[in-house]
Amino acid sequence: MGLARLNSHNGTQGSSSQRKRYLCTVCQKMFARPSTLATHMHSHTGEKPYECMWDSCGKRFSVMSNLRRHQRIH
Repeated sequence: MGLARLNSHNGTQGSSSQRKRYLCTVCQKMFARPSTLATHMHSHTGEKPYECMWDSCGKRFSVMSNLRRHQRIH
């Protein structure tokens, strides 16, 4: 990963980090949207609110996109 991309990934580069104003009180990471912060909080709480409803699968996910990817296997 290049230095510019790494800086961007870490949220340390100029104007993009200035737009991030929603703070995770657990790890201090900043987010641009409250919904992104809410999804991130699942990583701290272990909450998995998205459940696969296929037959009796019942697998649960903390991120909706992970559920959608999983559903393609059925």
